[in-house]
Amino acid sequence: MNTETTLRISRDLATGSRQMVAAKHPWAVKAGNDVLDKGGNAVDAAVATAFAISVVEPWMSGLGGVGFMTIQRADGERHVIDYFGQAPAAATPDMYELTAEFGHSTVGFGGVKDEANAFGPLSVAVPGMVRGMELALERFGTKTLAEAVAPAVSFAEEGFPVDWYRGMLLASQQDVIRRDAETERIFLKDGKPPAPLFGQPPPRIVQRDLADTLRAIGERGADGFYQGPVAKRIAAHMRQIGGLITEDDLAGYEAKVVAPLVLPYRDVELTLLPYQAGGVTIGAALTILNGFDLFATGFNTAATLHLIAEASRRGFADRFAYVGDPAFVDTDWERLTSAEYAAERRAEIDPERASSPTAGSGIAATKANLAAVGANEGCTTHLSVVDAEGTMVSVTQTLTLIFGSAVTVPGTGVLLNDSMNLFDPKPGSANEIQPGKRPASSMAHVIAVRDGVPVLAVGAPGGRRIMDTCLQMTIDAIDFGMDIAAACAAPLIDCAGPELLVDDRIPAATRERLRAMGHDVVDVEVSFSPRGFASPTGVAVDPATGIRYGGADPFGAGVAAGH
Repeated sequence: MNTETTLRISRDLATGSRQMVAAKHPWAVKAGNDVLDKGGNAVDAAVATAFAISVVEPWMSGLGGVGFMTIQRADGERHVIDYFGQAPAAATPDMYELTAEFGHSTVGFGGVKDEANAFGPLSVAVPGMVRGMELALERFGTKTLAEAVAPAVSFAEEGFPVDWYRGMLLASQQDVIRRDAETERIFLKDGKPPAPLFGQPPPRIVQRDLADTLRAIGERGADGFYQGPVAKRIAAHMRQIGGLITEDDLAGYEAKVVAPLVLPYRDVELTLLPYQAGGVTIGAALTILNGFDLFATGFNTAATLHLIAEASRRGFADRFAYVGDPAFVDTDWERLTSAEYAAERRAEIDPERASSPTAGSGIAATKANLAAVGANEGCTTHLSVVDAEGTMVSVTQTLTLIFGSAVTVPGTGVLLNDSMNLFDPKPGSANEIQPGKRPASSMAHVIAVRDGVPVLAVGAPGGRRIMDTCLQMTIDAIDFGMDIAAACAAPLIDCAGPELLVDDRIPAATRERLRAMGHDVVDVEVSFSPRGFASPTGVAVDPATGIRYGGADPFGAGVAAGH
């Protein structure tokens, strides 16, 4: 007998009788639970957690970032807050010079000279996070913005410790950090990434300028960010370094409450992100899969993974052709996720053979086929909350790439996004750059409702790989009855690019069968870094007992806690 030592990583299933918060840092989770303990609702807790995670995971999201919040109330009311970034008024479809390598990159849309859409002043979209949080509290919360930012202010002033995981991340990103003097000042120490050393207290990252900005938001509301001294500093710095964002861009930004995409799947209703986000893409795939019996074909068998990949590839093909800001793009959204259209796409699938699907027909006149580009690894953050009333909230927010544009505005502590990277820099597509337009987003968190009760909220960071991860999390929980911790830890596949990425914990015989079916399989070793797939967290509720559950990716930094 030949054996070897095997590393096995796991996280316990968190349980609570009243509430649960899942996020990517324990301090942020505690901030959310503290708000719930003080009588706040799930929206209040989500906002406090979102501000807190912006401080203790500042390279993933923050005041200079963008995102979406989904609210699924226990009484059935449901909303999405769209606080995604938008192109500055001075942006144009041809603002970037393209190179011969257009379309091939690991950082979104590549092939732009000097990576100007990914780093530096021209990569920055007008940020929406602060306005989105204010709108959430005004419409659906009970706490004030000052109460919601209070934990974040404290975390920024006292600093958070750099553990091995965050030390490793800072070390891996030091070249990006050094692109900007202010970013380097905050995140490097004497030009080197801080790291914990044996026998010494861990180094801390202190962000006093950010604490002052957060305090201004607490005192003045979102206007403390979008108008006044902070806005003046942002606009002045953009002018100085060649960016496009002006004080008018900031003052004119509006977060929006929009209706979610609601689709039936098995015995649940799915509340998904609509329009230019990733919910449409995974919704289309799940509607196709609703016509197959995945439980019968079995968990992570070659037959099941083949069907998931084929459905997802059709969702991606339509995404690259049709998805864009609905204020600018004439897309038949209803048909794109309809049962009738799904039946047409389902009929194309050979259960024994892989295919290379193109976009479907009859969706819109603005169709423009695009090459699939790679997904950036590890960026963004996700959090989910369920309160004592049973209301669930999911939030996904981002700077886009890790450390975003790498530009920090001096005197504010605000690290700015590079969400212009999400636009197609080649004019003529549904996702081309236009002034005031919001780019397509891979965010795709899911809330599931069974018999009127919210039972599941899942999401993940991870660039374009978010979509297939959220799709499989939904399948694992709904089709295969996994608890939330098991679903967060389950092996994954991804077909956001031309290859089929397959978690190497899936048996070799299954991977070989997928190859024999015609899939271009790439085996992906599962590790803490690099993370080959998106990194999920989530919460769940057992309607029979009322117990709340939480889970997090064992290979990521996430944690869930409640009581």
